[in-house]
Amino acid sequence: MHWVCASCGEEHEGLPLDFGFDEPAYWDGGRADEDFLTSDLCVWTDDDGARSYFVRGILSLPVPELDERFVYGVWGSLSAESFEQLLAHWDDPKRVEDPPYFSWLSNSIPGYPETLSLRSNVVTNALELRPSIVLADDDDHPLAREQRTGITVARVQEIAGLLLHA
Repeated sequence: MHWVCASCGEEHEGLPLDFGFDEPAYWDGGRADEDFLTSDLCVWTDDDGARSYFVRGILSLPVPELDERFVYGVWGSLSAESFEQLLAHWDDPKRVEDPPYFSWLSNSIPGYPETLSLRSNVVTNALELRPSIVLADDDDHPLAREQRTGITVARVQEIAGLLLHA
């Protein structure tokens, strides 16, 4: 599929259907010996010594015209208790049976009003899949609405133009 980018005016081949963030918005390289960042997990200590816990997941938006999903790789925060439970079940095939973990979205996604700290749930998936980040059902934020109802190909092109040239 060829499309013309609204940001640069050039024609691109292949519509990108996923974009990801390498780290939570708060990560600044770590301050404490216990702080770490992997491709899936993060522990970070703030200036006051409070520790925060994060997991990387997928926030997907249906694209009905393509019978596909547009996916953001984003980070969600977890309580210490939820993070420990998630870790305890990380390599267990039965983790799909875990209840959702309450979370706050931990990235600012361009093209939307502020997305940092949107209410969400982390839902564990099969071992070969990252967890899903599902925004609160009652949230009227545009990203939450798009996750529930889907987006058009034109919207995918708009998002791609923003993110490819950010």
